[in-house]
Amino acid sequence: MTTGILGQQLSLSEELRAETFAAHAGLQAEPFFGALARCQLPLESYVGQLRGLAVVHGVLEQALGESAEPRVAAVWRDDLRRLPRLLLDLAYFAPRGVLDITGAAAAAVRATEAIRRTAAAQPVALLGYLYVIEGSNLGAATLRRLYARAFLLADDGGLAYLTQDPAAVQPRWTEFRQRLDAQPLSEHERRLVAEAAATLFGLVRDIFSALYPVQPESLGHVATTINPEAGRHPVPTDPRQMEAALRAADACWSRYPYFAHRYGERGQRFARSDAAWLATLGQYDAVQVQQQVRWLGRLLAARGMPTLLLQDQLERLADELAAVVPEESAAAERLRGAAAALAEVRRQRLTDADLLAVDRDFRARLGDQADACGPEMGQLLACAVADELNGCPGAIDSLTQWLTAPGRFPGAWSVAVSTALDQARAAAREGAARPMAGPACVP
Repeated sequence: MTTGILGQQLSLSEELRAETFAAHAGLQAEPFFGALARCQLPLESYVGQLRGLAVVHGVLEQALGESAEPRVAAVWRDDLRRLPRLLLDLAYFAPRGVLDITGAAAAAVRATEAIRRTAAAQPVALLGYLYVIEGSNLGAATLRRLYARAFLLADDGGLAYLTQDPAAVQPRWTEFRQRLDAQPLSEHERRLVAEAAATLFGLVRDIFSALYPVQPESLGHVATTINPEAGRHPVPTDPRQMEAALRAADACWSRYPYFAHRYGERGQRFARSDAAWLATLGQYDAVQVQQQVRWLGRLLAARGMPTLLLQDQLERLADELAAVVPEESAAAERLRGAAAALAEVRRQRLTDADLLAVDRDFRARLGDQADACGPEMGQLLACAVADELNGCPGAIDSLTQWLTAPGRFPGAWSVAVSTALDQARAAAREGAARPMAGPACVP
């Protein structure tokens, strides 16, 4: 039990302040902040900070929002989210094409790995991470003035993360501490929370340590630039390929409003980072490309995205890459071949005509209500049936559980969804005599 100088037990927030005092001081002593005060901080360092914090906030806020731990839920509020403000700042700087500081990006990903481990094994300790992140608001006004001066920023342009109503800062912090201190924790749990807070200070310090001084060899491109929650995977280093991947992702996203309905802006970020990764696959031979695409198809199908969507994205990506990087046309063709392979395996279960028939019947049953989640929903349902028959477990449930949740769509939807699945299964049985091309979802 931690006590104060008069022997009384400290509240949890008081204990956290005491336990993290040294770690907080160590972070503030990083050369990054001295360079900022002297107006000598490179823009790469500031944008790298925003990107690193976006990675941490993205994963932490998702873990907090999804946590089933009641004491975490009692403290967390959606209005504590700061990722949206970070994304505004990153969008402001996006046209400048600022390179990533790869060491800082790697440090941010390490922080998210710690957050995910904690969320799975000791969820109550998420309160320690939240204490650190929320407490950072207290110094935001001072940092805002320093960044505005160093980079000649005005209004909220590039400063949204640090912009807040000065009169609301202390009341917000007081209310947060009250909710935190009201949670019943054992001494062991208090220790876990304190250790998590100290750990995050150390991990964030690693980010800032990598941000300044900038090592020229550390500049490059990483997936978290596109999607803070993407983790570690390769992305194109050629800006033409990157732009092609983003255009392909956005075009696919626009064609299927289901994406936006179900996954929102977070889903769009994942669509973009997935497309960027797919754009790097063209360097491998056709067999390897198809193996990787099948692996991704299995993963996405289990999360409610039938392989028809991946096929569409690959076809668009191949078109975009062939147009802007003609010297790499062979690589684009390997991606197109992977899309064709996905389609061929699906057609062994359900032909294109089968998908169109299911979709036509689905729309006829629902009439004007058919577009409540965008066009071609019947085709996606039929594709989910084919995916599951091709060895993608959960492909149907992951799609239909969301589509048929009470109150989400008109009541007739549940019946139409069930009927579409039955129709697709019947068509698959009729085509069962067709020879199989191989499992679509086996890596």
